[in-house]
Amino acid sequence: MKDISILVSGVKKKAEKLIEKHTLLVEKNDKLSEEIEKIKQELNEKNQQVSELNDKIKLLKIAGSVGGESTKEVKLKINEMVREIDKCIAQINR
Repeated sequence: MKDISILVSGVKKKAEKLIEKHTLLVEKNDKLSEEIEKIKQELNEKNQQVSELNDKIKLLKIAGSVGGESTKEVKLKINEMVREIDKCIAQINR
């Protein structure tokens, strides 16, 4: 009888330890999930910044190439860019 109560006591202690470990792991999992979401958000922000910087690079390249061209060619490029911008705005509005 005494042996059974010792065994039950041992099982109870092990079960309590398992429950405690489970709780800690669930908390850790929640923290890691939050960290993943935060990192994903930061990644999206960085990707947006990269995209904006790439657009600026394109504009700077265009501005540099326009420097030596005639006024007519510059007007044609500007008109082409305006048409591209209009297409982008139309796609955004869809």
